[in-house]
Amino acid sequence: MPTRSSFPFLLAAAALALAGCANQPKAVSWGKYLVYRDAAGAPTMQIDYPSESFCRQVESVASRNAKCEPDSTAARLQARATLWYNPPDLMVEAHYADLANCQKANSQMAQGVHLEKPCTAK
Repeated sequence: MPTRSSFPFLLAAAALALAGCANQPKAVSWGKYLVYRDAAGAPTMQIDYPSESFCRQVESVASRNAKCEPDSTAARLQARATLWYNPPDLMVEAHYADLANCQKANSQMAQGVHLEKPCTAK
């Protein structure tokens, strides 16, 4: 049993232990939304992938301004299109700042990516 003289030491040890737990890094959630942002940080395009792991694979070969994020920015973007990736036979929805940017982005497609549903304003 702790004595009165050891109580301050135990209190200090408990405080340090709790402080250490509070400073533990949180688990990173990359998310399934690949968001492209301009220099000011505003979203310019977002592609909704089915999983974090697929998003991370695409992020690894995407431009530097694209990051997988846990929260969708689609509500801030004004146009959309549906893309088909083949392989792996996967449909994704893409969101763009506006109709002109959507049409420009989809005027030339990467190999294996097809425009399934054309650009429409939201």
